[in-house]
Amino acid sequence: MIRACLRTVACAFVLLCTAVLPVTSVSANQGPPIAANYEASDTVLILGAVPQEIPPFVEAMAAPEQKMMWGIPYWEGEIAGQRAIVAITGIGKTYTASTATLFITQFSPRLVLMSGTGARVNSELRTGDVIVATTMYEHDYGSLTREDMVYRPFNGPNNGAELENGFSPPTSLLALAEEAIATYDAPQVTANNATYQIAVRRGVVSSSDLFGVTEQRIENLRSRFNTDIMEMESAPLAHICVTLGVPCIVVRAGSNVAQEAPNDDYLRLGPIAARQAALFSLHLLTYLEDAGKAAP
Repeated sequence: MIRACLRTVACAFVLLCTAVLPVTSVSANQGPPIAANYEASDTVLILGAVPQEIPPFVEAMAAPEQKMMWGIPYWEGEIAGQRAIVAITGIGKTYTASTATLFITQFSPRLVLMSGTGARVNSELRTGDVIVATTMYEHDYGSLTREDMVYRPFNGPNNGAELENGFSPPTSLLALAEEAIATYDAPQVTANNATYQIAVRRGVVSSSDLFGVTEQRIENLRSRFNTDIMEMESAPLAHICVTLGVPCIVVRAGSNVAQEAPNDDYLRLGPIAARQAALFSLHLLTYLEDAGKAAP
């Protein structure tokens, strides 16, 4: 009864948010609502780039079993009654693409969820605030000129077919994410000499193989893509999933402010952000029980 009431309230919240939330003007490639190019299993594939991003998932697993595939550690078990694989991709676009492709090929997941941290480009975000990515961009693909980047479409293996730089989860997954946001009891964190309750909302994530960037690039991310969080894995993951026809959704929490030399701030704030992203992702998983499944 309580869950039914929460869903009713959440649905109303979704309709309100749909009416008032801004929509990015840059077009994006949307992933499919169900796996398109293979027969999906009942598995959810959960990915984190670094070890600190996955402990809450392993702790939530019933009887987790640690394994190794091609040198990549992963854990297999059940989370919220769903068969789950939790793996570490490694940092950056190449590791993310190779690990995601390998695990999608091996396990045929019905859904891929990535959880982790990112630098805060949007100055309104605080450490630990969570973004569910509505659109993901690769901000290092194109030509680097004196004035900054000139972006262009990707060219795929199918006779050089063009693919726009922008990737989004299926609308059905984003609707479930809105339900999860509406019912989430967000925890408090202490960071940067302040204690506060974190916020969770939809937003834009931009990715590249750049850990630190100049102020010029940060301004470009704001003006060109309306970026909330900058990191190194989400857009290439979404690129792979759109290409292979696998539904995916990405959850990122802000750690340090985006800057040229983020290492010290990232080491201090990254663990806080990683935990908050994972905690919301675990809540989100309770809404994704049937996501990515074909109708019987």
